[in-house]
Amino acid sequence: MNMAEVGAPAALHRELALALHDLSWRLARLGAAQVGLEPLPASEVAVLRAVIDEPGRSVSEVAGVTNMQSSNVSTAVRALMDRGLIDKRADPRDRRVSLLEPTARALAEREAIEDAIAGSVSAALAELPAATVDALVAAIPAMRELTIQVAKTMPGRVGTAQRGA
Repeated sequence: MNMAEVGAPAALHRELALALHDLSWRLARLGAAQVGLEPLPASEVAVLRAVIDEPGRSVSEVAGVTNMQSSNVSTAVRALMDRGLIDKRADPRDRRVSLLEPTARALAEREAIEDAIAGSVSAALAELPAATVDALVAAIPAMRELTIQVAKTMPGRVGTAQRGA
């Protein structure tokens, strides 16, 4: 019988959540540092990730998917534009709305950071017992499902299907 069938105790759920958060935080800091980039503030990372994940989002759409205030997203967008990581273009449906696009530099830096993270994780995995590595690899589909479910629970989330409504 697995943990889901018996209902894992809340303490284990908390331990899992904190372990995932700690790993995520460390990886986010590690990647940028390894390729010689200054780590971005969390708000800018969230906005940049939302724009890279789905180019052409408006500020209000980014605010919805990041669960941030539009004014905070606008501030992050200005900073990211100053860094050369985001561009704006007018929405052809409503010229008053700006759509956000990642720059070639943002995409290249993301690739470099992801390569650095993958290299670091691969090196760390090489130091772990094979059974631990197998368990982590087997958990990839479950982690992806968990990511989707966590995103669904975020208040104020704007999905692609809700655009333009």
